[in-house]
Amino acid sequence: MVMSYLLMRVFVGVIGIVLPWLLIVGNWAVGHGFQPSMSGYYYTPMRNFFVGALWALGIFLVAYNGYDRADRVITNIAGAATIGVSLLPTTPADNPALHQVVIGDLHLTCACIAFVMLAVMALRFAKREPTPPGLRFWPRVGYAFGFTSAACAGTPKWEIFVYRFSGIVILGCVLLIYPLSNVATYSLLTLETTMLVFFGLSWFVKGRRILTGG
Repeated sequence: MVMSYLLMRVFVGVIGIVLPWLLIVGNWAVGHGFQPSMSGYYYTPMRNFFVGALWALGIFLVAYNGYDRADRVITNIAGAATIGVSLLPTTPADNPALHQVVIGDLHLTCACIAFVMLAVMALRFAKREPTPPGLRFWPRVGYAFGFTSAACAGTPKWEIFVYRFSGIVILGCVLLIYPLSNVATYSLLTLETTMLVFFGLSWFVKGRRILTGG
């Protein structure tokens, strides 16, 4: 059971890291060029890879059990939102109908929710146990997000850095989506790729013990 639990983390990490490069390189290899966002690959020959990977991630996240109820709520929301991204395609580039615009807005909402939850989960990976009762508000918030030395006992410093840096990068990318949307053609694709890679990295590191035997 422990091996399966760790293996699930590794699989989630691998999917997160590999998916953007699979879509970008695969679509380019078949002669369809680059899309302005990862969601745009829904309308390319890479559609099945895109949808299939999102469903795999969504199911893994919903099935994942963390240290406490908060972990389960966070990953359940992230998983449901990820599946929502696959079910609600982004607005097509050419002459979209009104209903496609509405669905596209819901798609973007689901994507933002999923990435924010994954950022929070990456930060929470720095903690190794449920938040203890009796803490005051700000210490409790810090503990909940992994920002406490006590919660990091027994965890290598480089590992804590990976979790915290990954979470901060993902949140930063989410905040940059709108400001950069009209600056560069591939800004959204770049931000989404960055978020998925760091999300995958945090999960891969969390499950690395299955590979190291530690």
